[in-house]
Amino acid sequence: MANVRIDQNGIPKGPVYEGTAPALHRSGVTSVDAADPGDASGAVDCQGYEQCRFDVTITGTALNSLDVQVLLWNPRQSLWFGGASKRFTATGRCALAVPDARGSLLYLKVTAFSGTSFSLSADYILS
Repeated sequence: MANVRIDQNGIPKGPVYEGTAPALHRSGVTSVDAADPGDASGAVDCQGYEQCRFDVTITGTALNSLDVQVLLWNPRQSLWFGGASKRFTATGRCALAVPDARGSLLYLKVTAFSGTSFSLSADYILS
């Protein structure tokens, strides 16, 4: 959360953003998600934070493409809504930023895969 720093003359210097330690969001995902989650119990709670960064690790064999999408929870309707998506065309590690998380509940959904096999894990960091 933002705090205002004061200099030696009592003048505000600007906001300070505190980040969280990395935490596990999803691990050992080896297939496309057949549907949106039924509720928000597995979501990343961004309450009190502006941004969320997913650190995604992908391993696999003959990976042609792997698509993920950030879902945002609407508590009034109790439904997920699709946000930004990203296509990966190689195994490895990648950071996926959600710059306007601003208190949302987020979920990283695997929407499509082309190749022989894959395994995905994702940590998240809030700031």
